[in-house]
Amino acid sequence: MAVIMALKHRDGRLWQMKAPEFWKERGMLAWLLYPISLIYGRISLSRFNKPARYKAHLPVICVGNLVAGGAGKTPMAMSLGKAAVSLGLSPIFLTRGFGGTQEGPIEVSLDHHSAADVGDEALLLARIAPTVVAKDRVQGAKLAEKLCEKQEGGIVIMDDGFQNPYLYKDLNLVVVDAQQSLGNDFVMPAGPLRAPLLPQVRRADLFVVIGEGERAPRLRQLAAKLGKASNHAYLKPAKCNLLGGTRILAFCGIGHPGKFHRTLKELELEIIEKRDFADHHPYTNSEARELLDIAEQQNLTVVTTAKDHVRLKGVGEAGDTLAKKALVIEVEIAFDDSSFPRRAIEQAQRKFSRR
Repeated sequence: MAVIMALKHRDGRLWQMKAPEFWKERGMLAWLLYPISLIYGRISLSRFNKPARYKAHLPVICVGNLVAGGAGKTPMAMSLGKAAVSLGLSPIFLTRGFGGTQEGPIEVSLDHHSAADVGDEALLLARIAPTVVAKDRVQGAKLAEKLCEKQEGGIVIMDDGFQNPYLYKDLNLVVVDAQQSLGNDFVMPAGPLRAPLLPQVRRADLFVVIGEGERAPRLRQLAAKLGKASNHAYLKPAKCNLLGGTRILAFCGIGHPGKFHRTLKELELEIIEKRDFADHHPYTNSEARELLDIAEQQNLTVVTTAKDHVRLKGVGEAGDTLAKKALVIEVEIAFDDSSFPRRAIEQAQRKFSRR
């Protein structure tokens, strides 16, 4: 059973593996790995508590999560970026570029970079605002500063990096998926936590719980006890041109495919065939051809996510054809309190001004 979350692909990219099922409960395998997780927890905590070595000359908002795997960080970062633009600010996204070969720091070019270069998330972010990919977040922040030299209202929005200690963050916004929640509450490899829970919660400034789940209220209660504000949001599909009842082939390679399937059901689309791949899966031309053949044989409309769609660029002839034929189902975050993104940005600006 897979415990390691990522493995190197032969071309230097990363294969993302699905989270192990035993992370959901405290079963025998989780308890067998628990002693290792204690060691891992101490190591991660010592790194987590290191003082930041660099404070950027711009406000920095970090969108992170407590566990390994997807939680909605990128959609949250995109919402903040759109809010910053609407406020007349000049946001710069900063991301590691997971799944890409470029270590950076580099500014993403939608014309010249593919997901194989900078990762799928970087391409989505770059549609909204300038985006920097950098494995070294400090160097990435310095490049962001240069990009904002002649602009007013610069602000850095980090997609992931909550556990990274090197760059100072003015605001740590933690996203929690209500369905996934904290799993079995164990630290990796016995569970999904990236570091011990309580120190992570204490370091966070704001929490956003996305979706509905039985375990989410407990986290919000814990945050409240520590004086941390929490908010609720949910993912909703953007406008879709397909009629309800349309027969579809759905494919995706995201952290939680069930989210995508639920969205399709909300749109009343009929899933005849579905293909689920690992998160950040680098598609091949033969896989694209297989999907096209299935759709043609059964007269199905192909649908996928925005993250998967950008990974089809540069795959090959079949990949290009699939990218043209596939309908992208866009989703966006809707907040119970629509003013939340603006207030989060203003809070980061206030903390920056008081440095």
